[in-house]
Amino acid sequence: MGVISSLGEVSGVPVIDRDSCIRCGDCAAACPTGVLTLDSASNEVRIDPTASFGCIACAHCMMACTTGAIQVTGRGLSPSDLAPLPPRVARATPEQLEALMRARRSVRKFQDKPVPAELLDRIVAAAATAPLGIPPAEVGIVVLPNRERVAALAHDAAKGYAGMLRYLDRPWLLALLRAFISRKLFLQLRSFLLPLGREIVAADKRGQDLALYGAPAALIFHVSPWADAGAAAIVATYAMLAAESLGLGTCMIGCVPPILSMNSKLAAAYDIPAGHKPKLILILGYSANEYAHAVRRPLHSVTCSRGR
Repeated sequence: MGVISSLGEVSGVPVIDRDSCIRCGDCAAACPTGVLTLDSASNEVRIDPTASFGCIACAHCMMACTTGAIQVTGRGLSPSDLAPLPPRVARATPEQLEALMRARRSVRKFQDKPVPAELLDRIVAAAATAPLGIPPAEVGIVVLPNRERVAALAHDAAKGYAGMLRYLDRPWLLALLRAFISRKLFLQLRSFLLPLGREIVAADKRGQDLALYGAPAALIFHVSPWADAGAAAIVATYAMLAAESLGLGTCMIGCVPPILSMNSKLAAAYDIPAGHKPKLILILGYSANEYAHAVRRPLHSVTCSRGR
């Protein structure tokens, strides 16, 4: 019985072609759950589907096998999902990776220029290499491929905020809520969420977009009810760095997904599967600004724990 997911409590199914297996044990050494083990007496790889969480279909065994002797199916995985591993000389050096991350910044002003469909395809393909989680990642992406579709979502988000403000933007109600919600949530509501909602609604009335900044394209990251909480952020980060490498500016948007989450009909209108929750939106386009410097953001703290 596997870790529960939208596919049920099913496990992956590893199968070994004994004729092509060279008994090196690399697949067993890579298996994170112990489903595969190398029997020291017979020098055979054994499969125990009851070990630990069962096969989580992480594909590590297939990736480690040099002869293609092992295949895993189930939990959304197929042997056809394997891709060639880039040689080390083709991979980014630490300096190149650092340069990419240092050059990236949140872009909210875009050129009036569409994002080619082939670039969106490459970004989605890069996002699909993000790590698998336990519980499963189960992240989906909805592509808004043009400015018109993005603008429609921004307008719908503004309408959602207008409806929310009709109920929440009242001093007496805020005072009442204070007794029932945490101090942190109350302060966030008063100092950020309500003022942000007011600005988005006011801008929409002027024909401006302060929700998605008039971006030429956007990606909505949504998760199944079984997904790990941080899975969408990990996949979105992969997409963000891929977009930067392709010369696109990006910004992660968190204010629109709650509006989609509270309105199932609206979510369905933007192709969010039933039961899934939108978590993040990545807006994309060619930056209207040039920058001369990078900036390092201060972390809250960095501590080296040395034990007792």
